[in-house]
Amino acid sequence: MSFPNQALTVLYGLIKFLATVPFAKRLLISNQYQYDDTVLRLPLLPPLAMTKVDTIIGGLPKLPKEDELPDQKWITLVLSTLILLKKNNDKKSSEFINESVSNENQINSLESINEQIKAANGQEDLTNAVLKLKSALGLGDTDKQREAPFKTENDIQLESNRSELEDEFDKIDREIEDWLSQTLQEESASSLKAEEVEQTDKELYSNLQEIARFLGRELIGNQPDFQEVLESTAPNPSLEDYENLIEPLSIKPATLRNFQQDKVFAYMQVAGPNPVMLNQIKKIDSRLPITNEQYQNIVSQDSLEAALQEGRLYLADYSKLGDVINGSGGGFQKYIYAPVALFAVPPDKSTDKNLLPIAIRCQQTPGDENPIFTPGDGDNWMTAKTILQMADSNYHELISHLARTHLFLEPFVLATNRCFTEKDHAVRLLLKPHLEGTVLINYGAHKFLLAEQGSLDSLLGGTIKSNVELAIKETLSQLANFNEVAFPRTLEKRGVNNYKQLPIYPYRDDGLLIWGAIHQWVKEYLGLFYASDKSVETDEQLQNWARELLSKGNCKIGEESNGRIKTRDYLVEAISTIIFTASAQHAAVNFSQSGLMTYAPAFPLGCYSPAPTNPQQQQNFLELLPPLDDKAELQIKVLYLLGSVYYTKLGDYSGSSFKKEKVEKALNKFKVNLDDIEAKIRTEDSKRLVSYRYLLPSNIPQSINI
Repeated sequence: MSFPNQALTVLYGLIKFLATVPFAKRLLISNQYQYDDTVLRLPLLPPLAMTKVDTIIGGLPKLPKEDELPDQKWITLVLSTLILLKKNNDKKSSEFINESVSNENQINSLESINEQIKAANGQEDLTNAVLKLKSALGLGDTDKQREAPFKTENDIQLESNRSELEDEFDKIDREIEDWLSQTLQEESASSLKAEEVEQTDKELYSNLQEIARFLGRELIGNQPDFQEVLESTAPNPSLEDYENLIEPLSIKPATLRNFQQDKVFAYMQVAGPNPVMLNQIKKIDSRLPITNEQYQNIVSQDSLEAALQEGRLYLADYSKLGDVINGSGGGFQKYIYAPVALFAVPPDKSTDKNLLPIAIRCQQTPGDENPIFTPGDGDNWMTAKTILQMADSNYHELISHLARTHLFLEPFVLATNRCFTEKDHAVRLLLKPHLEGTVLINYGAHKFLLAEQGSLDSLLGGTIKSNVELAIKETLSQLANFNEVAFPRTLEKRGVNNYKQLPIYPYRDDGLLIWGAIHQWVKEYLGLFYASDKSVETDEQLQNWARELLSKGNCKIGEESNGRIKTRDYLVEAISTIIFTASAQHAAVNFSQSGLMTYAPAFPLGCYSPAPTNPQQQQNFLELLPPLDDKAELQIKVLYLLGSVYYTKLGDYSGSSFKKEKVEKALNKFKVNLDDIEAKIRTEDSKRLVSYRYLLPSNIPQSINI
């Protein structure tokens, strides 16, 4: 099954369980967090998640804490996004769902309903939005349907032609019913009654269950015939063919029309999905020994020496991909490369200060069969840029996204829930909203996205084993260097914090605004509970938290080698780092997937022919691109879904999170600060080469929940 089908079966299992099983939530939250140390030992193999996440039934996650179970709004948002993804994946909008929603106005209503779900405040709003969704899908609400929601006329028609997805739904139903029947007979469960399920919850989940079943049937019955697509186009796909796949999306990739321009290509290093690669250099790298003459052919009225002396040269080095092994599958051989590239900022006298690409070597080791390519190399230059974007996409998914946000946060989820014995401990209360849903979403990544023969196994350039090894290795490295990963420190370490030397860097500029607001909020909040450094050092729950992070989470936190936290300033920076990573950093690398990466020619996840070895022999970059009917279409499905679900918003803590009046005052100040930042970023964004809105406060969720 494709990724949306897999996601739907997991979601359906969770909905079915919550709708059917009395005491479901109590059971889901009854377990304790446990570390899975097997991933910390060589050889580095799955599971990716550092927590032991068991299953209750089938593929249903067994979650340890209530705050790790996303609520009804999250479930509804994911389901409604899958519906929109189904619409966007159809070649013709009129083919979406059924005749009752085939016209454009009715399809637009689905998008409007999705927005209502996002804005829902309380269960009544959510229930109303779900009922509208059912109506838009042509699903009735008769007494008969409520009694038997899964025996519709469409079901009967399809019974003679069952599919894997339909069978999976039935299997989930049977397993849950059998499990429930057995469990209710056991003595330990004899006192648990069905009345313990809130009726309003049950009705909402039943509606969601019906929608999930309906969507499953439509995924079966209305799959596009990609064989026809291939037969109707040229044997070798054109850019127009890839654009036709993107056409139905409501979120069009920002670089759809201009990704081949050198300026736009370079701009992705400072405002793309992976804007963390640039490092300032003080001397020419031995892997890219270009001459001053070559440089001046690209940047007029400048010299290589002047650019070095003034700090205007930057290197993007993908050497971490060097150990990834070429993947294959579906009859295709893939190629993964670890390129290195040189970029330059034009001199002060230039009116345009946007970054320029200077040179690319497709592999790390110099040699005659691994030449350096520059903008004067014709078609091979576009080929070299495509190879670099492939490497950038793989680095993004495995390191910047998975390792440095999702997996990096897991030890903090565990330690926070295990070590703060007081539920109203100040640090626990502050961190809790920023850790919600992370274990569940990581479980999904482990079970589906990065599983063998899963979506990313199919899409990324390397083998799944080498991809997993790289992700875990980089997670452990990030944790081992915890004291160096605060956002301003990473900028300083890479030499990209100087506005004069690198004037255009939206990720840095917007990120520093968000970091400053988070840091100020954390400082004022913690200042209300810790009067001095001594009060920090004598907080045994806090010190236990830090010690466990060091001893079990492989996180080298603390001001001393034993993991002890001694000062308020250190604690403020540590907590700010966790919150920034869970919110802003993840938003930057996650939501750019739908905003930029769904268009395979601009961000291919794999290369399907070797890199050029002879500068004189021109190679068309189209030969590198993923096949239309399989890889490019799957890339749209996966990345559009992952980058389209916005759940919660930075600064919008629930009413029960903080009860002290002084905390409310500090929180209100944080919210005002975020509103000011929102206005400032929107003003700056209007002047940018390509829009970069992934760090708008309104676009930043509180936690990693998708």
